[in-house]
Amino acid sequence: MNSFVETISPAAKNHIEARIAYFNDVSLAMVQTMRELAEVNLQFSRSWMQDSTQMLQTALLTAPNERADATPSVEAVSQKLQNYQQQLVKITSDFQTTINQVAQQHVPQTARTASELADVVTQKAAAQTDQQLRMQKAAGKEILDQASQFAHVAAQNRAMQQPASMQSDENKGNKS
Repeated sequence: MNSFVETISPAAKNHIEARIAYFNDVSLAMVQTMRELAEVNLQFSRSWMQDSTQMLQTALLTAPNERADATPSVEAVSQKLQNYQQQLVKITSDFQTTINQVAQQHVPQTARTASELADVVTQKAAAQTDQQLRMQKAAGKEILDQASQFAHVAAQNRAMQQPASMQSDENKGNKS
């Protein structure tokens, strides 16, 4: 008994392998990007939590007149948010570049194997159609041959003399 892999054509196998390689590289790029996003989010969250904790401690432990000097400025918070946004933009830009590179690397191969597979399928369909046509022609020829034989036998049977009966000829007979 053949396994599934042994029963597929070489063109189909090549196309499947090309598509798997393409999807594998796309998946790897996505996983790497998700890992980078997770790291940036983790760093930002830790920094945000540390700053929030520090601001809360400052608010609770310092005198009201000293708090203004101890709290982070709006510019510092804005700068952290801007850095976070820049990191996100860089990661998404890098991801887009990577996906474009993967596509440039794999699409020609995948398109070529798809074209080869389509050619094989077209050839196979044409061969099957041709075989069906030959079988239909052979069946039609056989029917015509049998009909011709039947007509020939029928013609031979008509050509044989029929025995004459007495009633068949009115002129010959017993007249009184």
